[in-house]
Amino acid sequence: MKRFSARFMAMVASIAAASAVAAGDARAADPIRIGAPFIMSGPGAFTGESSKLALDMLAEEVNAAGGIGGRPVQFVYYDTEGKPDVAVRVINRLIKSDQVHAVLGPIASWEVAAVKQVLETSGTPTLLLASARAFVDPPSKCIFKLPTDDRIVVGRIYEYLRGAGLTRVAVVSGQDGYGDGGQRELQAQAKANGIEIVFDEKFSMDDTDLAPLLNKIKRSGAQVVVNWSSSRAPIILTNAYRQVGLTLPLVHGPAALSPAVLKGTGANGEGVMAAGPKFEAVEQLPDSDPQKAPLLRFRDAYRKKHNQDPNQFGGGAYDAFQILRAALQKGGTDPAKLCAAIAGTRNYAGVGGVYNYSDADHSGLTKDAVVVYKVQDGKWRLVR
Repeated sequence: MKRFSARFMAMVASIAAASAVAAGDARAADPIRIGAPFIMSGPGAFTGESSKLALDMLAEEVNAAGGIGGRPVQFVYYDTEGKPDVAVRVINRLIKSDQVHAVLGPIASWEVAAVKQVLETSGTPTLLLASARAFVDPPSKCIFKLPTDDRIVVGRIYEYLRGAGLTRVAVVSGQDGYGDGGQRELQAQAKANGIEIVFDEKFSMDDTDLAPLLNKIKRSGAQVVVNWSSSRAPIILTNAYRQVGLTLPLVHGPAALSPAVLKGTGANGEGVMAAGPKFEAVEQLPDSDPQKAPLLRFRDAYRKKHNQDPNQFGGGAYDAFQILRAALQKGGTDPAKLCAAIAGTRNYAGVGGVYNYSDADHSGLTKDAVVVYKVQDGKWRLVR
């Protein structure tokens, strides 16, 4: 009886051990769910489409190699439609129903303004793909961002204008969170940079006639116009600019750095300038630039996979996942540990710049990530 009992107990222990291993394997195979709330329809669809294609490419690569810590990556995509109310519903669904471990997005500043409190309250590790610095200044516990922000881009624009002797500036900006952020920085940094803002008005993509606004600029005494708007707005403004015969230099913020803007403006875009990330200048960068190799790696992999060129928004999503991937390997999916791991990101040379996060800086980039372009022969050419 004792021998039977011992043998029986050994068998039970063996089964229990096997079950524990099996259960552990099952838990290890649970996917890491990452929310991806992107604009997939409407005027801003080009931002979400490229972002999704970049993440699809990365998910395939990572999962083919065994996932992260043995767990596959699963992106949960939703179309925000570029609408704040839809973005709020989507974020709530990702957090409450899908129970994602992290969020990459949203892309538009006006969407982030609507969902930031929800993300903060939930404590969900988040890497924003919107550029306004106000969303991470002061830093929230677990919200970071990827794009070059308005503060450092404005600094680079003013540096360029001052060097060119263009100190009387007319500012136009979009009536949304993105436009507000840029307009605020353009005003805040003007005096210290020897810039006089002689005109400052807003417009929207719904404005059917920009001639009155642009004619006021003609009479303002401005030497240069700086436009801070996104989506289709840079196209609308540039075409109207040429139609009214304005010849002052026109400088756009970083949202204009897109093939869609070049296509939408055509010949009207020739000579127009913009400041933003180095994405469009990869072939012109010196080999010593720490971003050149990762930029080429991303572009070439994207071309090979999707038979088309990416845009800077796809590059932002790519960087966001690479940073999150490294943090997941270090901190796992526990929110507090994952947030700490993201904040510990140092010297990640990516598509958008060289990122160095900290507890005090959830933006991670400096002015070194920004360059100035001019449209020449239908392409963005590096001028500084």
